[in-house]
Amino acid sequence: MYNETLKMLRKLFLFYLTLLPLAGYPATQIITLSNGDSYEGEIRDGIFEGSGLYVWASGDRYEGQFLNDLPHGTGTYQWVDGRSYEGTFLAGKRHGIGVLTWSNGDKYKGSFKANRIEGQGEFSWANQDTYNGEFVANLRSGKGKMRWHTGQSYEGDFLDGTPHGQGHLVYSDGRQYIGEFAQGLRTGKGTLYWPNGNRYTGAFVQDNRTGLGVIHWRDGTIYRGEFFENSQSGWGIKEQPGGQPEIQQWRSGALQLERILVENVTCSLSHMGRQWMFDSTQCINGLAHGTGLAVSLDGRLLIPKGKFILGQMVSGSVLEIPEVDPDTSISEFGSG
Repeated sequence: MYNETLKMLRKLFLFYLTLLPLAGYPATQIITLSNGDSYEGEIRDGIFEGSGLYVWASGDRYEGQFLNDLPHGTGTYQWVDGRSYEGTFLAGKRHGIGVLTWSNGDKYKGSFKANRIEGQGEFSWANQDTYNGEFVANLRSGKGKMRWHTGQSYEGDFLDGTPHGQGHLVYSDGRQYIGEFAQGLRTGKGTLYWPNGNRYTGAFVQDNRTGLGVIHWRDGTIYRGEFFENSQSGWGIKEQPGGQPEIQQWRSGALQLERILVENVTCSLSHMGRQWMFDSTQCINGLAHGTGLAVSLDGRLLIPKGKFILGQMVSGSVLEIPEVDPDTSISEFGSG
């Protein structure tokens, strides 16, 4: 009786298996399409659904999960050119977390959205350069950290693949820059540190020290004034430890004029709430008179060619000399 019952159960089980595909359950099949593509895997109601392998006539292939005839879920896509992607898919597109590898050894691991590298991720190049941070539309954009195989590194803001915004750049020769960038170049306000202890704080344009700035030499000497293309160029104030401030005029790194900043009692000048030194041979009754160089005794304002009548300014442009910046150490910003 037991054997007869067992035989009956087996027959019912086999009969039930033959009905599964008809009842909407997936069945594994091998299909070759008219365009030369082929599919081997599960099919439900005539639709690729479940696990399968799709091979294009071109040589590309995908193995993984399908839904509604499209890669959906986890899987691996291999291109005929040697690229490969392993990760998650959504409605046929790389979406979610995955690893994309190029035939030359470049590799990206991180977030994808609609086939694009987007979100947080890590990119490593075959030459050992690395980037860890945010991406938008396949490009480094947002916050991130880049390390080059040369030893150079950058941490900060990126836009469209280049440093843009606020950042910290460490050069392979030991120099460091903390400040603003625009399209990969130092542009805006920033501080450049040299390994020997010198530093510059001020304006940068297209990677050059250009505009108003302050340079500190390691011996304590300070220059506050105008720069152009990395050289002192224009007017400025030089101060040495224990010395009297000096007014200087430079042209492309060559000193043109130098004067000690000291009040000229024969050409007294009070202007803009400050006392000034005025350099002229035309002064009258001890008052600034004529055309000449005027510099406030606090070293903050300078009028290169001011015209005065009996201590009153009638024409001239005022140049504001930058103040001495705070004594900052690179350690305050991290090592980069």
